[in-house]
Amino acid sequence: MKRLHQKIKGRGSSDNPINRFEGNYIDYDLDEETGEKPHPKTTFLTDHTKEIISYNKSPDIPFNAGLNVYRGCEHGCIYCYARPFHEYLGFSAGLDFESKIMVKHKAPELLKKTLQSAKWKPQVIAMSGITDCYQPIERKLLLTRKCLSVLAEYRNPVGIITKNHLITRDIDILKELNEYNCVSTTISVTSLDNKITELMEPRTSRPYRRL
Repeated sequence: MKRLHQKIKGRGSSDNPINRFEGNYIDYDLDEETGEKPHPKTTFLTDHTKEIISYNKSPDIPFNAGLNVYRGCEHGCIYCYARPFHEYLGFSAGLDFESKIMVKHKAPELLKKTLQSAKWKPQVIAMSGITDCYQPIERKLLLTRKCLSVLAEYRNPVGIITKNHLITRDIDILKELNEYNCVSTTISVTSLDNKITELMEPRTSRPYRRL
Protein backbone atom coordinates (compact mmCIF):
# COMPACT_ATOMS: atom_id res chain seq x y z
CA MET A 1 0.00 0.00 0.00
CA LYS A 2 1.26 3.46 -0.84
CA ARG A 3 2.17 5.43 2.26
CA LEU A 4 0.15 8.62 2.62
CA HIS A 5 1.26 11.79 4.37
CA GLN A 6 -1.80 14.01 4.07
CA LYS A 7 -2.09 16.50 6.91
CA ILE A 8 -4.62 15.57 9.60
CA LYS A 9 -6.23 18.58 11.25
CA GLY A 10 -5.39 18.89 14.93
CA ARG A 11 -2.50 16.44 14.75
CA GLY A 12 1.23 17.02 14.55
CA SER A 13 1.84 13.79 12.66
CA SER A 14 -0.11 12.46 9.72
CA ASP A 15 1.56 9.08 9.68
CA ASN A 16 2.56 6.13 11.84
CA PRO A 17 6.19 5.38 10.97
CA ILE A 18 7.33 1.79 11.36
CA ASN A 19 8.24 0.92 14.94
CA ARG A 20 11.96 0.12 14.81
CA PHE A 21 11.43 -2.76 17.25
CA GLU A 22 8.27 -4.21 15.69
CA GLY A 23 8.74 -3.83 11.94
CA ASN A 24 5.01 -3.38 11.30
CA TYR A 25 3.33 -0.49 9.51
CA ILE A 26 -0.32 0.55 9.69
CA ASP A 27 -1.88 3.00 7.26
CA TYR A 28 -5.45 4.13 6.64
CA ASP A 29 -7.56 4.27 3.49
CA LEU A 30 -8.89 7.67 2.50
CA ASP A 31 -12.51 8.44 3.32
CA GLU A 32 -14.61 7.82 0.19
CA GLU A 33 -16.66 11.00 0.68
CA THR A 34 -14.06 13.53 1.85
CA GLY A 35 -10.97 12.05 0.24
CA GLU A 36 -9.14 12.60 3.53
CA LYS A 37 -7.59 10.32 6.10
CA PRO A 38 -9.87 9.44 9.02
CA HIS A 39 -9.23 11.49 12.13
CA PRO A 40 -8.01 9.07 14.81
CA LYS A 41 -9.67 9.52 18.18
CA THR A 42 -7.49 9.75 21.26
CA THR A 43 -7.63 6.66 23.43
CA PHE A 44 -6.44 6.46 27.02
CA LEU A 45 -4.86 3.27 28.32
CA THR A 46 -4.01 2.42 31.91
CA ASP A 47 -0.32 2.24 32.75
CA HIS A 48 0.17 -0.28 35.57
CA THR A 49 3.66 0.87 36.53
CA LYS A 50 4.73 0.18 40.11
CA GLU A 51 7.50 2.80 40.23
CA ILE A 52 6.54 6.41 39.62
CA ILE A 53 9.96 8.11 39.62
CA SER A 54 12.33 7.60 36.69
CA TYR A 55 16.01 8.44 36.88
CA ASN A 56 18.65 9.49 34.39
CA LYS A 57 22.42 9.82 34.60
CA SER A 58 22.94 12.12 31.65
CA PRO A 59 25.35 15.02 32.25
CA ASP A 60 23.32 17.07 29.75
CA ILE A 61 20.07 17.00 31.76
CA PRO A 62 19.80 19.29 34.81
CA PHE A 63 17.75 16.87 36.90
CA ASN A 64 18.06 13.25 37.98
CA ALA A 65 14.47 12.40 38.92
CA GLY A 66 11.44 12.69 36.68
CA LEU A 67 7.71 12.17 37.21
CA ASN A 68 5.55 11.37 34.18
CA VAL A 69 1.90 10.84 35.06
CA TYR A 70 1.22 10.28 31.35
CA ARG A 71 3.15 8.65 28.51
CA GLY A 72 2.52 10.02 25.07
CA CYS A 73 1.18 13.55 24.65
CA GLU A 74 -1.94 14.85 22.94
CA HIS A 75 -0.28 18.22 22.36
CA GLY A 76 1.26 16.56 19.30
CA CYS A 77 4.32 18.81 18.89
CA ILE A 78 5.96 17.75 15.65
CA TYR A 79 9.50 18.19 17.01
CA CYS A 80 9.03 16.39 20.35
CA TYR A 81 12.12 14.41 21.36
CA ALA A 82 9.94 12.06 23.46
CA ARG A 83 8.18 10.50 20.47
CA PRO A 84 10.64 7.57 20.10
CA PHE A 85 9.95 6.51 23.70
CA HIS A 86 6.49 5.35 22.58
CA GLU A 87 8.15 2.65 20.51
CA TYR A 88 9.23 0.90 23.70
CA LEU A 89 5.52 0.39 24.40
CA GLY A 90 4.91 -1.25 21.03
CA PHE A 91 3.44 1.89 19.46
CA SER A 92 4.60 4.22 16.71
CA ALA A 93 6.39 7.51 17.32
CA GLY A 94 3.95 9.17 14.92
CA LEU A 95 0.18 9.39 15.38
CA ASP A 96 0.26 6.78 18.15
CA PHE A 97 2.34 9.09 20.33
CA GLU A 98 -0.38 11.74 20.34
CA SER A 99 -3.48 9.54 20.12
CA LYS A 100 -2.65 6.58 22.40
CA ILE A 101 -1.97 8.03 25.83
CA MET A 102 -0.85 5.89 28.75
CA VAL A 103 -2.29 7.08 32.07
CA LYS A 104 -0.81 6.34 35.49
CA HIS A 105 -3.98 6.56 37.56
CA LYS A 106 -2.16 5.58 40.75
CA ALA A 107 0.57 8.20 40.35
CA PRO A 108 -0.39 10.25 43.46
CA GLU A 109 -0.45 7.16 45.69
CA LEU A 110 2.82 5.86 44.25
CA LEU A 111 4.45 9.26 44.71
CA LYS A 112 3.38 9.45 48.34
CA LYS A 113 4.75 5.96 48.94
CA THR A 114 8.06 6.99 47.38
CA LEU A 115 8.43 10.15 49.44
CA GLN A 116 7.63 8.23 52.62
CA SER A 117 10.34 5.67 51.94
CA ALA A 118 13.53 5.82 54.00
CA LYS A 119 15.41 5.26 50.74
CA TRP A 120 14.17 8.52 49.22
CA LYS A 121 16.74 11.30 49.07
CA PRO A 122 14.98 14.68 48.74
CA GLN A 123 15.76 16.23 45.37
CA VAL A 124 14.10 18.19 42.58
CA ILE A 125 11.56 16.14 40.65
CA ALA A 126 10.93 17.22 37.05
CA MET A 127 7.37 17.22 35.70
CA SER A 128 7.70 16.01 33.10
CA GLY A 129 10.56 14.56 31.09
CA ILE A 130 8.77 12.71 28.28
CA THR A 131 5.28 14.22 28.26
CA ASP A 132 3.43 17.41 29.20
CA CYS A 133 1.84 17.05 32.61
CA TYR A 134 -0.84 19.61 31.63
CA GLN A 135 -1.96 18.06 28.35
CA PRO A 136 -5.74 18.22 27.69
CA ILE A 137 -6.79 15.08 29.61
CA GLU A 138 -5.32 16.55 32.82
CA ARG A 139 -8.28 18.93 32.96
CA LYS A 140 -10.47 15.90 33.69
CA LEU A 141 -8.18 13.48 35.55
CA LEU A 142 -6.40 15.96 37.89
CA LEU A 143 -3.43 13.62 38.31
CA THR A 144 -0.85 16.38 38.06
CA ARG A 145 -2.74 18.47 40.60
CA LYS A 146 -2.94 15.54 43.01
CA CYS A 147 0.79 14.87 42.65
CA LEU A 148 1.56 18.53 43.32
CA SER A 149 -0.51 18.31 46.49
CA VAL A 150 1.61 15.36 47.62
CA LEU A 151 4.81 17.25 46.85
CA ALA A 152 3.54 20.25 48.81
CA GLU A 153 2.66 18.02 51.76
CA TYR A 154 6.23 16.69 51.89
CA ARG A 155 7.81 20.00 50.80
CA ASN A 156 9.72 18.25 48.05
CA PRO A 157 10.96 20.57 45.28
CA VAL A 158 9.52 20.25 41.78
CA GLY A 159 10.32 21.77 38.40
CA ILE A 160 7.43 22.03 35.94
CA ILE A 161 7.72 22.36 32.15
CA THR A 162 4.57 22.91 30.10
CA LYS A 163 2.99 24.53 27.06
CA ASN A 164 -0.48 24.66 28.54
CA HIS A 165 -2.37 27.49 30.23
CA LEU A 166 -4.00 24.87 32.46
CA ILE A 167 -1.11 25.28 34.89
CA THR A 168 -2.88 28.40 36.20
CA ARG A 169 -5.62 26.15 37.59
CA ASP A 170 -3.15 24.93 40.22
CA ILE A 171 -1.81 28.30 41.27
CA ASP A 172 -3.03 27.71 44.83
CA ILE A 173 -0.77 24.67 45.25
CA LEU A 174 2.09 26.39 43.42
CA LYS A 175 1.85 29.28 45.89
CA GLU A 176 2.07 26.81 48.77
CA LEU A 177 5.15 25.18 47.26
CA ASN A 178 6.67 28.60 46.64
CA GLU A 179 6.41 29.44 50.34
CA TYR A 180 9.07 26.79 50.90
CA ASN A 181 11.05 27.72 47.78
CA CYS A 182 10.10 24.33 46.35
CA VAL A 183 8.86 25.10 42.85
CA SER A 184 10.02 26.43 39.51
CA THR A 185 7.89 26.67 36.37
CA THR A 186 8.88 26.94 32.74
CA ILE A 187 6.33 27.75 30.05
CA SER A 188 7.84 27.48 26.60
CA VAL A 189 6.71 29.61 23.66
CA THR A 190 8.00 28.45 20.28
CA SER A 191 6.34 31.16 18.20
CA LEU A 192 3.93 34.08 18.59
CA ASP A 193 2.34 33.21 15.24
CA ASN A 194 -0.87 31.22 15.74
CA LYS A 195 -0.63 29.62 12.30
CA ILE A 196 2.86 28.31 13.00
CA THR A 197 1.77 27.08 16.42
CA GLU A 198 -1.20 25.23 14.90
CA LEU A 199 1.19 23.39 12.59
CA MET A 200 3.98 22.69 15.06
CA GLU A 201 2.08 22.35 18.36
CA PRO A 202 -1.53 21.68 17.33
CA ARG A 203 -3.15 21.01 20.72
CA THR A 204 -1.13 23.27 22.98
CA SER A 205 -2.44 26.55 24.38
CA ARG A 206 -2.19 29.39 21.88
CA PRO A 207 0.83 31.69 22.39
CA TYR A 208 -1.14 34.58 23.93
CA ARG A 209 -2.49 32.19 26.58
CA ARG A 210 1.04 31.31 27.66
CA LEU A 211 2.30 34.87 28.02
